[in-house]
Amino acid sequence: MSSSANTFRIPYGDSLLQAKLPQRTRVLRNTNKPLPALADPAQAVRDALDSPIAHDPLAKLVSPRSRVTIAFDDPIGYVPEEKKPCFREVAIRVVLEELDKLGVDSTKIRLVCAVGLHRKWTTRELASFIGEGLAYKSSVSRLFNHDAEDKANLVFLGETKRNQEVEVNRLVVDSDLLIYISQPWSPFNGGWKSAVVGLSSWRSIRHHHRPFAKASGKSSMDVKRSAFPKLLNEMGKVIEDELAKRGRRVLLIEGTMNNAIPQELVQVVAGHPLETHLKGLDILQQQQVVGVKGQSDIVIYGLGNNRDPYSKMSLANPIHVRNVAMSYSYGLFQNVPLVKPGGIIIGCHPCRNQFNIVHNPSYKEMFDNLLPHTKDPVELWELYAEEYAHRPEYIHRYRYGYAFHGVHPFILYGQGLYGLNHVGKVFLAGATDFDAARRVGFEPFTTVEEAVAEAEKLMGRDCSISYLDMPESFITDVEV
Repeated sequence: MSSSANTFRIPYGDSLLQAKLPQRTRVLRNTNKPLPALADPAQAVRDALDSPIAHDPLAKLVSPRSRVTIAFDDPIGYVPEEKKPCFREVAIRVVLEELDKLGVDSTKIRLVCAVGLHRKWTTRELASFIGEGLAYKSSVSRLFNHDAEDKANLVFLGETKRNQEVEVNRLVVDSDLLIYISQPWSPFNGGWKSAVVGLSSWRSIRHHHRPFAKASGKSSMDVKRSAFPKLLNEMGKVIEDELAKRGRRVLLIEGTMNNAIPQELVQVVAGHPLETHLKGLDILQQQQVVGVKGQSDIVIYGLGNNRDPYSKMSLANPIHVRNVAMSYSYGLFQNVPLVKPGGIIIGCHPCRNQFNIVHNPSYKEMFDNLLPHTKDPVELWELYAEEYAHRPEYIHRYRYGYAFHGVHPFILYGQGLYGLNHVGKVFLAGATDFDAARRVGFEPFTTVEEAVAEAEKLMGRDCSISYLDMPESFITDVEV
């Protein structure tokens, strides 16, 4: 928010940083009017289950003998502030009630938090978004985190036509019905991604979560141009074909929110993942995408920790800061990036050299031991990704110690490749540890004003500047 014509309180980690920007700065905000919230979210879930898209209704999918798995997005799967009770809590409760009405034995129902290679979540953390009743009253054999390293409970289903391997939790195929509850906050999430990433393993995820040196640079927020959703849909087709042999289909329940703060539920749809997700994408396009005319030489982003999914309920480290700058700020575009080729990004964050060693042990080792020698994401991936993915101590900490998978920092660090290839420089304003900022690819400055002045020297005194006033994330659709 601006306190005067050109003075702004810019999101800055867990606080705000006051800065004076040039008068010519173009300020961009999400001006889309929030869609009206649903009056009765629980009833909306019931209605969706009764009238699913390209799918049979729930009543035709189960019997009293059915084994049912209810999987749901982990806390990283939904970033913005949400009005309570959370959609996932409401949806899980309704599904359990409906299964009970249909006579399904509760001992044959499993609740699985789909973490992929993210860290597992404690009961207290799960309770924060599925409710204390569900979290504390469910036994550990009924409610648990997916384990991407539990070899006995993973099943290999084959490869796509592009030779991408599909390996998922055995419950995907062993259950008589897999119900996935998804709550996408952006076009990047939802649809088949929920199962083929959240319920899969390193063997699968390494195909699409790696840095591609020759990638086109299309944003994964742009589903019409990005290869990412196409790859995931192809992997989903492998799951679909395997389940078809058994006469089964995944049932996706997808809830979509408006852009209010806190966000509220505006749509619930259920059905086959591909068609169901299209309905959610329509809402996300209306609420999260803002049309912008023209790119800018300099683009300024406040890097609030509230927009970083990977440090939720934890501590933001320098690799997280790099990712929120280059993926969840620069990467929030459709068509072309907001910043011109060769332009300058200015992010605002203290970027302290701090790590939660319970949650991010491999992050700290990568930062301390590898980045001083090479900052090339592709080289780091090719030299070290498989090693860190298979290091016994990191596998143990992922499985039993609430740590991110050992390879995860290479995934986040690698995602900065595309933005850094596009721009000339990335400045970090408000940096408190210049060495930490430099180590993750930023040029540090004490203040925003100093960073802007240096950028103007390089780009010209009359260069164009945009500042995104972004208390919550939104996506720019840039017309050149």
